[in-house]
Amino acid sequence: MFGIVHIFGGLMKKFNNRYIKFLFSDKDFYHKLVTLAIPVTIQNVIASSLGMVDTVMVGALGNQPMAAVGVANQFGLIVFLMYAAIHSGVSIYIAQFWGKKDYENIGKVVNIGIALAAGASLLFSAVGIIFPSQIVSIFNTDPIVIEQGVAFLKILSLSFVFGSISFGLSVALRSIGKSVMPMVVSGIALGINTLLNYLLIFGLFGFPALGVRGAAIATLISRIIEMIIFLVVVSRSYDILRIRISVLRQVTFDLFKKVLSTMVPVILNELCWSVGFAAYSIAYGRISTEAFDAVQITNTVGNLFLVAGFGMASASAVMIGHMVGAGDEKKAREYAWRFVILCALGGVIIGAFMYVSAPLVVGLFKVTKDVLQTAVVILTINAIIIPIRLTNIVIIVGILRGGGDTKYAFIVESITMWCIGVPLAFIGAFVFKLEVQWVFLLVLAEELVKMICLVMRLMSINWIKNVVREIKLI
Repeated sequence: MFGIVHIFGGLMKKFNNRYIKFLFSDKDFYHKLVTLAIPVTIQNVIASSLGMVDTVMVGALGNQPMAAVGVANQFGLIVFLMYAAIHSGVSIYIAQFWGKKDYENIGKVVNIGIALAAGASLLFSAVGIIFPSQIVSIFNTDPIVIEQGVAFLKILSLSFVFGSISFGLSVALRSIGKSVMPMVVSGIALGINTLLNYLLIFGLFGFPALGVRGAAIATLISRIIEMIIFLVVVSRSYDILRIRISVLRQVTFDLFKKVLSTMVPVILNELCWSVGFAAYSIAYGRISTEAFDAVQITNTVGNLFLVAGFGMASASAVMIGHMVGAGDEKKAREYAWRFVILCALGGVIIGAFMYVSAPLVVGLFKVTKDVLQTAVVILTINAIIIPIRLTNIVIIVGILRGGGDTKYAFIVESITMWCIGVPLAFIGAFVFKLEVQWVFLLVLAEELVKMICLVMRLMSINWIKNVVREIKLI
């Protein structure tokens, strides 16, 4: 018996040593990870804080104004995910071209992304300005919520095109390994947005008290300033990323078609996810305004805990894209599994912190006691599932996209959300009439199925697709 235990212990020690060596021996990996992920994570904290600042400040006006901002932001989220998907698809080419050292084609794909994202954002702006009441009423039936949501959405819609350009240049900078500058610019935008919120929502220092309209105006102004700063920085320091009509004219139909073939699954993926997320909001909102507010608080707080995952995803997309573009597929596979393991372990730590801090963080919102209690329960559920959610984010947004495998990511995301998550949300809300926290728990079943499918994909080698191999250097 002692011999068996000794042999088993030896095997486990050997396995652990091999595991630790694989995970921690590559110093270059961690240098790249830290220099990319930390600034992106900080930038994501800042971006999430923009939404949290609006929610906290408007929440001081009451449940209905907060719900109004929440429902209007659902449309804003769809628009953001649309242009983020365009830039994410383009970033695959930027990262792989950077690994291939083809700098001229980087400028072309950057301009393709900016033109497409800005054009699409203008169309969504028109929809938001012309049909605001129809959009808001999809998510909530409270007349006061609809009235204030319409006022917020009309102004917010003006900011879409500015946000699309800023985000495109931010993604381009990160894709070539320059992640500090986007972090700094986002910090400036957050400061401006916070200051203007104080002045315009509550009417301080002689400014008019505009309520939810003030929050929308603050967002619009901060987006315009953010875009101007990005344009100035890029024109002075990163010439290959400049927005030029002359560069756009040099784009061949073959290059455009190739970029589009990779980009479309990303756009469909994000569109599918955003519409599905909106469907969840419809289910929560029809339970009650208080239920919607609780989920809104949870999403706002939860996004702050997910920023590390998005930072890791961004870093993995860039690092794996560079390796694939350079032709080092073995290193790309090694990087992928390191990211998965680190993200799962990090998710456990983040989940524990979320569980402990949930009551304190939720207490920042000035809403009713019932809403706060429900939000704490939902955050507790989130804390348990967050290691799986983070792993899924890193694989889909980072590893598969960096590797060029956008079609599989779209298929898995769409099937799990629309065949599992959305049906369960409506069954729980309308058939079984469950409380919102239990509907939220049902929805998370999709994350488990999704993770199984994604890990199986990584175990194959089919996810590595060098999309720039056949594109000639100029």
